[in-house]
Amino acid sequence: MSTAFSSPRQAAAFALLLAVLLALPALVAVTGWLDRRDVYPAIAWKCGPFPWIHQKIFVETKDVDMVFLGSSHIMTAVDTPYVQQKFSEQLGREAEVFTLGWGWPGFDASYAVARDLLDHRRVHTLVIYDEGNRDLPHMNSSRWFRIGENSEMLSGLPWLAQARLYGGAVLGMPRQLLSLARPNLLEDPARARINVWNTSFRAENPAKHRGALCSRLAYGHSPDFIPFRPAGDATPADVLAYSAETRVAFKFTGPATQPYQLHFARSLARLCQERGTRLVVLHTPSLRERGQTSIAERELWPEVLGAPVEIVGVPPARLFAGIPAAALPKLFLDDTHLNQNGQEMFTPLITPMLLKPYAASIHHY
Repeated sequence: MSTAFSSPRQAAAFALLLAVLLALPALVAVTGWLDRRDVYPAIAWKCGPFPWIHQKIFVETKDVDMVFLGSSHIMTAVDTPYVQQKFSEQLGREAEVFTLGWGWPGFDASYAVARDLLDHRRVHTLVIYDEGNRDLPHMNSSRWFRIGENSEMLSGLPWLAQARLYGGAVLGMPRQLLSLARPNLLEDPARARINVWNTSFRAENPAKHRGALCSRLAYGHSPDFIPFRPAGDATPADVLAYSAETRVAFKFTGPATQPYQLHFARSLARLCQERGTRLVVLHTPSLRERGQTSIAERELWPEVLGAPVEIVGVPPARLFAGIPAAALPKLFLDDTHLNQNGQEMFTPLITPMLLKPYAASIHHY
């Protein structure tokens, strides 16, 4: 019968090495060697435009008017330069508006990035969307979760979720330690080399669009994209914010948010409340919802998160009113992601509602 180790000494050496690796995140946290500024430059472009995210969090310092934050659904839904332009016109100065987005959903990633942002910059409004219901850590949690820096994330989590996050920290530690051996190169986000966002989405560098992803793909991720400006009937008046007066236009369909994601969604809401940041959940369009007269959210977010949260959306029947059913796929690259056509249709509709409360609250900012 063969054994994994040829001698007890080899087995003991392996056990010692394993113990050291498992203890590394906690040991390094005690030393304080790692710098949070080294996190984002070490993340590959395929995971998101992280040179842009690094710049907006750590390099720039002025107060921020509005940030769209989350995974690819919100990256593709909002034409951030358009919002920035309208915001600037309303304020009579250049507004600071941008998107921080990445691949793959998860409230844990949204909380981690928002925490870094709010630790370094004052933000008036943060706009997110429903990041889904997967009861597991984000697939790139090993890149941004580090013991000693994000340890507050563990409080209140079940032990299995804590173990998963810690395991990710173990896997990510060799790359984190490499930052001590040699400095990370800081790439100019506006002059980046060709990357996955250009090739997979046929889009320009998101840094040239204030972080927005303007996908030039046709439905089914087809390269046969054709610009399309629908002559629909929807107007900004069709955009609704949830309230006692508008609640009949909203439907909360479940399923209930899984404990892991709920933990981080609540943490994000509390963080915004503590920092005086207005938090908005934006319902992003889905082709599957066409014809529905209600805005379908999984949760009544203010109640579930236990903190002030606004819900903004457009009933799909109104959003797509006047557009032939056969033409609706021209607005999407798949069932749940808008392409550039859809982004240019959706953004002018929602912008007035997003900016509406700002004038009334600006004196508190």
